[in-house]
Amino acid sequence: MALTIQQVHNTADQLQEQGIKPTLAEVRKALGGGSFTTISEAMKSWRQDNQQEEQLRQVELPSSIAERLQTLGADMWQTAIDIANDRLVKEREALESIKTKAQAETDEAQEAVKTLEIEQADLLVQLDEVTATAEAAAITAAQVTAERDILTQTLSDTQHQLDLERAKTDSAQGQLADLRSSFDQQAKELNANISKVATLEANAASDEAEVSRLSAELEAAKTELKAVTIERNEIANATAEVKGELKAVIVERDKLSGLYEQLTQQQAALNTDHQLLLKQYETVTASYSAEQEKTGALTIELEKMQVALDKSTDQE
Repeated sequence: MALTIQQVHNTADQLQEQGIKPTLAEVRKALGGGSFTTISEAMKSWRQDNQQEEQLRQVELPSSIAERLQTLGADMWQTAIDIANDRLVKEREALESIKTKAQAETDEAQEAVKTLEIEQADLLVQLDEVTATAEAAAITAAQVTAERDILTQTLSDTQHQLDLERAKTDSAQGQLADLRSSFDQQAKELNANISKVATLEANAASDEAEVSRLSAELEAAKTELKAVTIERNEIANATAEVKGELKAVIVERDKLSGLYEQLTQQQAALNTDHQLLLKQYETVTASYSAEQEKTGALTIELEKMQVALDKSTDQE
């Protein structure tokens, strides 16, 4: 199955994550085979993508701008905290005012209840006195009944008023309980806001640690770039050596070709030594074939090194 560019990219990413430099040989080894030409073309685009990411990571803001951003962020953070504190103080003052008002209404209602209870007791005393006076003075039954009815009605009205005041007191107490619940909720929100502030401060510290980590990674990438440059120079030197060896092989091949022509001419002139010359020819032919195989192998190796050199040139 033919290799795809995405397969080569995925393999290179996996090697890099494992801390292995994704060279052509390593990628081909991880893939289990494949054409160096196909792998080389795919690795060009992979390195271009990684080089663009590296260039983006190497962008550094001027120190003046970075300091200004830090100062601005600190000012905004302090302003947000001040606004939150002011709002919290105002909400607390409003709750205290409502709580005080509700407590005053409750106290007033309780005072009214006490007053009505005292009046009720006075009326009961008066009713007892009237009853006693009526019996003592031998007032007519009709007069005693009328006065008793009046006092009973007055007592009933007082009882009704007392019930109304008690209902008001219960309502005021309910409102006071609601206000206390609201105050508790505000206190919980305050604690939550304090927790958020602590979380944001922790996140700020984490961001600083992340910046330090990215700086370390940047230094490591620079070191790797230096190593790649050294490797490229080594490949260039090796390529030059292979080219020299290839030229020597070509010269040797030309010599063998000339020798072959001489042997052919001698064969026509020396029929008596035909068998001997034939054996020599076969020996020379075998040597020539071996040299051709060696030349072919060196040519393939040169092509591989040329691809590696092109790869290093593209990375620059």
